[in-house]
Order: sequence, then structure tokens, then C-alpha cells
Amino acid sequence: MEFDAINSEKKYCQRQAIIFNSFNQIITNTLTGDIMVLFLTDVLLFKTVNITFIISLIPLIALIRLPLIFVLRRCNKVKIIELSIYIKIAYVIILLTIPWNVLDMWKYTALIIIYQVAVEFGVGICWQPLMKEITSERDRGQFFSNMRFLFMTLNTIFVFLLSLVVGAEMNHTQYKALLLISLFGFFVQIYAIRKISRQQIISEYNGAIQKKTLLKLLTDNKNILWALILDFIFICIGFTLNVVYLKTVLGYSSKLVSLYITINNLGGTVSLPIIGRLLDRNLRKGSRYIIFLYLAYMIILIMLPAYLPGNIFNILFIIALALLSGMIASGVYLFMTMIQHSLVNIEDSFIVLNIYQIVIYVATFIITNIFGVVISRAVTDKAPINYWFSVDLFKAVNILIILISIGVINKMLSEKSYIFS
Repeated sequence: MEFDAINSEKKYCQRQAIIFNSFNQIITNTLTGDIMVLFLTDVLLFKTVNITFIISLIPLIALIRLPLIFVLRRCNKVKIIELSIYIKIAYVIILLTIPWNVLDMWKYTALIIIYQVAVEFGVGICWQPLMKEITSERDRGQFFSNMRFLFMTLNTIFVFLLSLVVGAEMNHTQYKALLLISLFGFFVQIYAIRKISRQQIISEYNGAIQKKTLLKLLTDNKNILWALILDFIFICIGFTLNVVYLKTVLGYSSKLVSLYITINNLGGTVSLPIIGRLLDRNLRKGSRYIIFLYLAYMIILIMLPAYLPGNIFNILFIIALALLSGMIASGVYLFMTMIQHSLVNIEDSFIVLNIYQIVIYVATFIITNIFGVVISRAVTDKAPINYWFSVDLFKAVNILIILISIGVINKMLSEKSYIFS
């Protein structure tokens, strides 16, 4: 009877978590993602090196978690998340009210830092441990698949409608409208997190980690190092700077870049049910499926042509590239989430999962800056185009990393199969 009550409460929290996350991708895209890149290039007219610096700085701010996780581990997670949302609302209101001509690179960076500190202070620190508590091995894959399916579906519709409105460049009015949509999304999050706060299951394990030292926590969860290695590999073939690459190196218009973002989200959304079922049945087969997608993505990237106005092949290749990158991103998200949650003890999750994410974000900062330099060099040092398709440094580096990473993944699959059983 008690088990049924706990399970019912967990299911209720899962439903509210799905509602909470429904606008998450729209908010992230608008404030710190691909749409922000269009805002920086088209409205604020920032240079490529400044944009890549801002993009790389965002995940690095996760370092603030390191001291906070020891301070906040006894606090109510949902209350911390609610407080952080209010700070993010203040950030959006500031952007809506101040004149944008006063936003130079450093002032905008300062605002982004404040916003991202609020993200890390709230959802960043508390979300994954909270999800660990409200799910179980029986329903975790289905839950994360359903949650991601909803917010990616909404984001796909959102970006598709945006692509119909945005022309060659985004303007001030369009971005302000997007900020208002993000503001609405934050109010939805406040509604959902308050519903979760009324449940008792969320505080069941808060005090347990006090009994262990940090060294003991890491020792008891040492198998998560294998998930960390896999995450490093996937980060090296990430798609964070694809929008910058398409705009600055290949010269694609904002309209086609918006199409890329739309199809990218569509590919990730429609593939989620298939990937979710595949990963639930066998993580090993799921990893092989992701490798196959990476190989197909690499072939399309090799053939991706420079932009020529009115060229139908540009549209076809953008669709193929976006579709594959979206499917890979969704597969990697579910794959890594399931591995992380299966390799960490629930009573240790608050500390261990946050340390895991800090390491990942630092790696993302380093890798993003490296690829920012690669893109800058690709703009100025493109090889002569003696045939229809373009060749540049960004393509060459991506292809090399994909081939090396696939070899490493295959070796790990053969030698450490217990992770994927």
C-alpha cells in the first residue's frame, strides 16, 4: 500500500516535471541558444570571435555549482528552482526595457553571466537529482522520452513559425516578441514547480549524503567515470557552433539557418519514440544506432556546399544535415541520461551528478573555444573551391574527430560491455 502511494506521488511529480519542461527548449534557444546567436549577429552585430566567446562562457559558469552543492545539499530543491526562475524573469524584463544600442559585448556578457548563474543555482544544481528521485528503473526511459518529446515538439513548431517570419536577418521587434514568449514560459515553470513542492517524495533522500565524505561519494559511484568518458567523446562531435559555421563560413542566410534549426528540432522530436524504445531494450544496440547516425552525418557534412542564392541543393543539404544532427542530439541525450542515472546511487545523486556536470561544462568550454578558433581560421583560410563543394578547416577537424571517436566507442563497447547490459 505504501509502495502504491509513493509510486502515485512519483507519477504526479513526473507529470508536473513534463509541464515544467514544456517551454524549456524555447527559452534556452531564445536566451542562450541558436536564436540568441541570430540576435547577436543580426541585431547587436557582434563579431564571430565575440559570439563564440559568449557561447563558450555559458557552460563554464557551471563552475559556480562546486561550492554551492555543499551549501545547498540540505535545502529544498524545488524552492531553490523557484527562486532562480524569479531571477531569470528579471533578466528578460531588463532586456525588454533597456535600449539595445547600449549593449556592447562586455555589458551583454555581464547580463548573460547573471542569467546563467541563476540557471546553475536552480535547475542546474537541482534538476537531475530531483529527476532521479521522482523516477525509477522501470519508468525512467519512458519518462525522459515523453518529457523531451513534448518540449521538442513545442520548440519545433515555435522555430518553424519563426522561420516563416524571419527574413534574411532578424530584427529588434522579432526578438522582443521571442522574449515575451520566454517570459510566459517562466510563469508556466513557476506553476509546475509549486505543484511539485507540495509532494513529500522529493525530500526523501536529502539528508543521506551527510553521512559520507566527498571521497567516499566518488568511490561509491566510480563506475560513472565510464559515462564521463563517453560524454567527452560526444562533446567533441557536438553541434553548438553549427549555426555560427553556416552563417560565417558558408554564408547561409538567417532564413536558411532558421530552417536548419527547425528541421534539427523536428528530427530530434520524431526520432524520440524510436530511440527511447531502442534504449529501453538494449543500451548497446542504441549506441550502435548513434554511431550509424554519426557516419551518415559525416558524409553529409563532407558534401555540404557553400551558399549560392537560389540553389536548391543548399536547401536539400541543410535539411539532411539538420535532420541527422537532431536525431543524434536526441539519442545522445537519452543515452547519456540513462547511463548516468543507472551508475549513481540515489542518495549520492545531488553531489555526484553535479560534479559530473561541472566536469562536462568545463570540457565544453575548452572544446567550444577550440572550435571557435577553427571557424575563424576557416573564414580566412578556406581552400580554393575548384569544384562545386567547399572545403574548409571546420569540416576537416569534424571529420577527423568523428572517425577517432567512433573507433574509441567501439573499443569501449567491446571491452566494457557490463555498462551496456
